[in-house]
Amino acid sequence: MTKRFRARAGAVGAAGMLAMGMTPGIAHAAFPGANGRIVFESGRTDEFDIYSVKPDGTGLTQLTGGLAEDHRPRWSPDGQRIVWWRGFSDGPGNIWVMDADGADQTRLTSGSADDEDPAWSPNGQRIVFSRATASRAADLWIMDADGGHQHRLTTNAAADVAPSWSSTNVIVFSSFRTGNGDVYTIHPDGTALHRVTHQAPTDLYPDWSPNGSKLAFFTEGNLTSKREIWTVLPNGTHLTQVTHNNVDDSFPSWSPAGGRIVLQRDVRQHDLDFYDVWTMKPNGTDFERVTHDAFTDGVPNWQPV
Repeated sequence: MTKRFRARAGAVGAAGMLAMGMTPGIAHAAFPGANGRIVFESGRTDEFDIYSVKPDGTGLTQLTGGLAEDHRPRWSPDGQRIVWWRGFSDGPGNIWVMDADGADQTRLTSGSADDEDPAWSPNGQRIVFSRATASRAADLWIMDADGGHQHRLTTNAAADVAPSWSSTNVIVFSSFRTGNGDVYTIHPDGTALHRVTHQAPTDLYPDWSPNGSKLAFFTEGNLTSKREIWTVLPNGTHLTQVTHNNVDDSFPSWSPAGGRIVLQRDVRQHDLDFYDVWTMKPNGTDFERVTHDAFTDGVPNWQPV
């Protein structure tokens, strides 16, 4: 199964991918600031590439190309760099970093492990990511922003994926350690592990609000149910479903100013499923469409400026 198929997030859900021993992508954090450009992955060419666009849908710019599959871009806290993971259909993923305009693309990890889902620390000096090997499910790892000093953060028989690092220096992630995907938080030194959600549906891809006071994530029940976006406080209270639509709403990411959330939305046209980037208010109202094409645009992240 190719990484492109894994990224499309349609025919096989993230929970199903994990059940088959695959790690889904993404995790991201919004850092405080004004709202800049939105970066996202797109399948509009033969391979998935990284693009950026203004929130009003103008100024579309392709940042990566070639034969690789590029996924899950995340802005650095200063809005000057982008981290993402790159792989090929028959090989492992590696973590890469580039300038905001796509220049100076540099690989940070290598080897046979599958490295995905990178996210920056609040000071931009470290990166948390998920690493899966042939012998074990994904764990969370931390490394310096230049790829040095790699060390494991979590060690569990089940998959720990999709980390996001808050402006208050706490890491949130999805874990299947209880048999169901739930949201957890942990300190960067490996202490203070806390389970945030206890729902029957699978809770995936949590993202911090800019001030670190709230989390957004999406749920996935079974292979036919619709994905919906929820918010919750880090202590597990005030759990709220904010979308109630007959389409998939997923991969939420807060705007740096905190007033909106950018997301991936399933749009149905001529009985085909594809995805575009949209924004909404954090309460699930005032949807605005950012991209318009008949391919998968998704897993967005908003630039702090």
